[in-house]
Order: sequence, then C-alpha cells, then structure tokens
Amino acid sequence: ERFMVESRKSKAAKEQKMELNNSDEAAAEAKLREDTADLKATQDELLAADRVYEKLVPQCMDRGMTWEERVAARQAEIDSLKEALKLLSMSDIA
Repeated sequence: ERFMVESRKSKAAKEQKMELNNSDEAAAEAKLREDTADLKATQDELLAADRVYEKLVPQCMDRGMTWEERVAARQAEIDSLKEALKLLSMSDIA
C-alpha cells in the first residue's frame, strides 16, 4: 500500500510537471508568433525607410559642381528672378 501511495504522488507530480511544460510550450509558441509578427512589421518599416532613403540620396548628393559654380548658379538664378520681377512690375504700370 505504501508503494501505491508513493506511485500516485509520483504520478501526480509528473502529470503536474507535464501540464506546466505544456503551458510553457503554449506560451512560448504564442510569444514566437507575436515576435514573428513584430519582426515582419519592423522589416516592412525598414524596407519603406530604405525606399525613402534611396529617393532622397540623389537629391542630397553633390552633383559634381564646385562651391564657386554653385554660388555662381545661385547668383544667376537670383539675377534672373530680379529681372523677372522688374518685368512684371513694368507690366502692372502699362
């Protein structure tokens, strides 16, 4: 009879351990699914950011003009805008 009592205790302990292992496994699988979904969302965000970056890089890169050339081009644009403003002001008078 003592053997039966010990066997029942042992069996109950093993069953409880098995249930805990099963619940741990279910929790781990749920966490894995959640983490996988987070990873996919993060990868999608990274891909979108990379696409934006690739569009912005050409705009920000030096187009082969020296500083003096850029200053001269900017001044030429300012001069042409001033000339256009004068022409528009003249047409308002006439």
